[in-house]
Amino acid sequence: MSKNQQSQQQVLTSQLCLLGFTQLESEVYLHLLINGDNTGYAVAKGIGKAVANVYKAVEGLSNKGAVEITVGDSKICHAAPWQQVLKSAQSRFSENISELEQQLKQLPAQQDDENVYQLKNTEQVLTTAKLIIAQASSIIVAELKPETAEYFAPFLEQAAARGVEVRIKVYQAITIKGAQITLRQNGKQVYAKTNHSSFKLCADGEDSLTAILTADLLEVIQAFKSKSALICMEMYCGLIYELILTDLKQAIPAGDIKLCQQILDETEHLHPFSTENNVFTNFKSRYQQ
Repeated sequence: MSKNQQSQQQVLTSQLCLLGFTQLESEVYLHLLINGDNTGYAVAKGIGKAVANVYKAVEGLSNKGAVEITVGDSKICHAAPWQQVLKSAQSRFSENISELEQQLKQLPAQQDDENVYQLKNTEQVLTTAKLIIAQASSIIVAELKPETAEYFAPFLEQAAARGVEVRIKVYQAITIKGAQITLRQNGKQVYAKTNHSSFKLCADGEDSLTAILTADLLEVIQAFKSKSALICMEMYCGLIYELILTDLKQAIPAGDIKLCQQILDETEHLHPFSTENNVFTNFKSRYQQ
């Protein structure tokens, strides 16, 4: 066996272990998959393992549905197709996740805190943002650079479809069905001044997340999240006034007073303290003595 083949088998063995196979079960399954049907004794000789241990591994694989054994004295072992094995593992995983979800729902709800948390893992950043969007019930405001706007677009559309008000500032034209889009004029010139991507996100005045990522969204440069009502209020206000100001700055030079008034009228309900909207309610309830 060449070094490349050995390396490949080591990788496959490790990945099979992640599916719940033991190290020996992985080796036995791969041997049968590559070399074809054989007895447990022959497999043990082929991989250089104790016969008794291989028989135990074969039994474990049979219970997992990864190996089929003939009826009769010879007991020929046959590796189930790898497609079948993966599909079965995926099904078991989905069932376990569903069951775990139901069990976790019965736990007491986590209490919101006033801390700020630094996130260093890209998957954690993106998953947290998607969860914030999915759990929003009233309003989402955000500023999205082109890469993040494209990434979050389908999730924002889902939020808008269930009745959440979605207001987004972007730097490149994009369609997000159901969302109110503020397109920054000459946006390409603005975001081109840096070689990274970024976003700010606030939902219901209860969750906030801001992050700078590499342009390919594979690495985190800096990211922070918080449920602090004060920080969420500050981010919410900063975002809505940035959106309103951007729209006004683009309408005023054109002398379109009617459009300016329309912008002010359509965003009046966003001001938290004057309208006492849901964002204000959350803020007040957190700090009311």
